[in-house]
Amino acid sequence: MNKPRYRIGNFVKFFCKYKNETVVGEIVNIREAKYNWDYSIRYHIYIDLTYVQWVNEIDILDLIKI
Repeated sequence: MNKPRYRIGNFVKFFCKYKNETVVGEIVNIREAKYNWDYSIRYHIYIDLTYVQWVNEIDILDLIKI
């Protein structure tokens, strides 16, 4: 796997396709996408109790400093 740009526990800003807006979430898992012919790094991001999603590394807009 390539070296990930972000780490587990980082808070990042990205576009949530379920809420249709830019949100801040916490990275809870990292994996390499191998099954969609897309060998890029994906981040499992926790937003709130309703939304948890896998986000491609290029779709993350910014790292939030807390």
